[in-house]
Amino acid sequence: MEIYYKAAPVLVHKNEKSPVAIASTPKSFGWVKLTWVLLALGILIRLFHFLDNRSLWLDEIYLASSLVKMDLWELTFSYLEYEQKAPVGFLWMSKIAVLLFGNSEMALRLFPLICGIASLFLFVPVARHFLNPLGGAVAVGIMAFAPPIVYHSVEIKQYSAELLATILCLYLYTHYHRKRLLSSLMMWGVYGAAIIWFSFTSIFILAGMAMGVTLYHLLRKEWGTVFRMVLPFSLWLISFVINYCLFTSKLTDAAWLVHYFKIRNSFMPFPPSSFSDVVWPFQYLGTRLLHYPLGLLWDVSSIENEVLQYVLRRPIFAVTCSVFGVLLIFKRDKKLLLVLGFPFLLLLIASALEVYPVWERLTVFLAPLLILIIAVGCERLAYFSRQFDRRLGFYLVLLLLAAPFYTSLKQVLMPQSFGEYKKSFFREALLEIDKHYQAGDQVYIYWNIQTPYLYYKDVLGLKFKGFEGSDFRNVSEGANDYLTKVAAEIKSLNKNKRLWVLYSKRLSMNIGEFENNSGWYVQEVLEAQKLHMKLQGLGQQVESFDTQYLNVSLYELREE
Repeated sequence: MEIYYKAAPVLVHKNEKSPVAIASTPKSFGWVKLTWVLLALGILIRLFHFLDNRSLWLDEIYLASSLVKMDLWELTFSYLEYEQKAPVGFLWMSKIAVLLFGNSEMALRLFPLICGIASLFLFVPVARHFLNPLGGAVAVGIMAFAPPIVYHSVEIKQYSAELLATILCLYLYTHYHRKRLLSSLMMWGVYGAAIIWFSFTSIFILAGMAMGVTLYHLLRKEWGTVFRMVLPFSLWLISFVINYCLFTSKLTDAAWLVHYFKIRNSFMPFPPSSFSDVVWPFQYLGTRLLHYPLGLLWDVSSIENEVLQYVLRRPIFAVTCSVFGVLLIFKRDKKLLLVLGFPFLLLLIASALEVYPVWERLTVFLAPLLILIIAVGCERLAYFSRQFDRRLGFYLVLLLLAAPFYTSLKQVLMPQSFGEYKKSFFREALLEIDKHYQAGDQVYIYWNIQTPYLYYKDVLGLKFKGFEGSDFRNVSEGANDYLTKVAAEIKSLNKNKRLWVLYSKRLSMNIGEFENNSGWYVQEVLEAQKLHMKLQGLGQQVESFDTQYLNVSLYELREE
């Protein structure tokens, strides 16, 4: 069988005669050019949000506190502040950026940005290995525009590095899985062993890859290949065991964190006791991944038409592409199907054991696997569609990329929507106080926003010193008693005419707490805005900085 497109075992065969499968034709060259245009746009979007330099949000501050305060030795062998966890390689690289460029938000986000851009570049040869030019454009387009992937490329957390690690594993697979020389297999083992130190989730990919390759050759009774593959796979195992014994074993999830993910239904129910439990894997490892991290679902919050909302909420075309992709890979490259499928299986097992939750940002590392499957299905559908109209292939690509492109474009035009609920204004709020602060002013820092204050106080060199308010939730009998205690504490401050109050309108607990322990606090104090009403009674509000996340108000206190 003659193959037209180099190293593309999945789709590109002579008998299909697809115009997009022939790299030398003008139409195929158009898809190649489009791939580079999409990649360039993806880089520009990431650079825009990096240079926009938004305030750190709470999870970023939790990790940034350790990166700013600790040295390399402490980051390696000490517990991080606020019960944070990150791969040691990621911590080293992020700390080096801080040492070189200071402790600004941009310095902290530099390594994630590098990982995000490197992921785009490295995904191009990976996509080309498995896909024809049309499929490659689809794959790179999703990677370039998926809003969650863009966001994590400019977030001081490890998820961008986890994404790059998966792509590196796939790239190494394309380069080494057919090698027979022990020297080549040794290099495969060394590279994979190194990746483990930069990514927690790489073990799902590498272990799944090892299991898939081994099972494939076992079923074919290729014993020599099986024995040779022991070399790289054993190096991965040794590296994981060393890393686990030295570092990861100390980072086992606390009970409060397990509870946090359990109430969000992020662990696979096992054994299943209902129909919803049975379909859980298909919902969470299927349609929900299409939303996060791939961003293939439309944001319908601003659409009033209920019928249109219903249609756009259903990722019909993306699911269809996924199904076709799985079927075609099964037909053409069963080894690849095992390599792509085993990481999902291992994740389900870890989820059932409550070791690793299937939740939002924790699934970013799976994106390249799912993108490849979808792209394979899309290019097959495009091949079928050319029987009716040659332009349909382009329209199908447009249909698949429209939602992530639209959302990413909107977030460039409206940066305040970038990150959605993770968009905080801690820095802006504190600088607002600092700008208008006058000698003698009192600044009351509500308990649920003290972590951002303590971080930015030193980083920004704020000229005011805030009073850190007490958390009365556990010593109050209800909302009214709680608010009375807060008001009494504020009134006990020095009798100054001007009082600043800074509080978060969303944060209802401190890290390490079990969620929902104080239901009355969320329902009556935050959601019912009783806190704000209580503060209004202290005096006349003369200035305010209000966002959906927090509130800063300046009051002129009443004489008593």
